Amino acid sequence: RLGQTPVSEIRKEQILGYLRMLPKYSDNTISKFYRQLKTGFRVAQEKGMIEKNPMNDSKLRRPKSSKATKEVHALTLKEQKRLVNYLTSKSYRFGSNDYRLQILISLFSGMRMGEVNALHPEDIDFKKGVVHVGRTVSRGFNRIFIKDGTKTPAGIRDIPISNALRPWLEKALDEFQENDLGLLFYNFRADGIIESHQVNSYFRRVCMKLEIPIYGQHCLRHTFATRCIESGVRPVVLKTWLGHRDIHTTMDTYTDVFDNLHDDSISAFDSYLGAI
Repeated sequence: RLGQTPVSEIRKEQILGYLRMLPKYSDNTISKFYRQLKTGFRVAQEKGMIEKNPMNDSKLRRPKSSKATKEVHALTLKEQKRLVNYLTSKSYRFGSNDYRLQILISLFSGMRMGEVNALHPEDIDFKKGVVHVGRTVSRGFNRIFIKDGTKTPAGIRDIPISNALRPWLEKALDEFQENDLGLLFYNFRADGIIESHQVNSYFRRVCMKLEIPIYGQHCLRHTFATRCIESGVRPVVLKTWLGHRDIHTTMDTYTDVFDNLHDDSISAFDSYLGAI
C-alpha cells in the first residue's frame, strides 16, 4: 500500500506502520529497506515534490530484527586440513570448472565468492603484496553481471597476500585464459560468468565425500575469520580484511569465537603483568 501511494501523500503514520512490519526480516534486509526509504524521501525533497522529509523524524528509527541471529559455521582445523589436502591432492584439469582455486582463495583470503569470481588478473599485486577487491558478481533482472563495487562500500579493500594464499593466486594466474570480460575465472563451457551457486554445488559434493558438515561455501569466509582470531589478528584489522562496515559487525558475527579465547587472553594478561 505504501508503494502505491504518491510520495506527497504519504504520512508519518503510514511509514511508522510499515516500519512495524519489518522485524520479521533479517537486520541486513531491514537495513536495505530503511535505506531505500530515506533515499527516496531525500530525492523527493530535492526535486520539490515534498516540503518536509518525514524520515528526519526521530520516531522513524530503523527497527531491529526479531529473527534469531544466524549461527556462524566455520571448519575446524582438522576439517580444514582434510579439505585442503583433498583439493590439492588431485591434478587440475586445465580449463575445467572444478572450482578448486576459488575455494582455496576464499579460504585463505576471506573474500566472498562473488568477489573471487569477479577478480581480474591485474587485481593481484605481488609487488605490494595485496589483492584489490573492487567488484562482485551480481544478479539483475534475468541477467548476471559484474558490478563495480562490492556488497558494502567498506567491501572495496586491499587484502594482504599471505604465504598460504600466494600459491593459489599464482596458479590462477598461470592458468588464466583471455576472455571478453577479462575475468581471472571464467566459464568457458557456457561462455559466461561463474556464479556462487555453481561453486557452492561443487563444494557441497566435496564436503559429502570428506564427511564434513555441509554449511555452504560461505563457511570458507567464516573459517578464514576464525583462524585469524585464533592466531591473534586484532578485530579492527580483521574488520578491514573482511570488508565489514563497522567493528560491531565483526564483533557480533564472531562473538562465540572471541568468547572461546577468554582463557588464553587472561593467561597472556597474567604473563604480561608478571614480567613487569
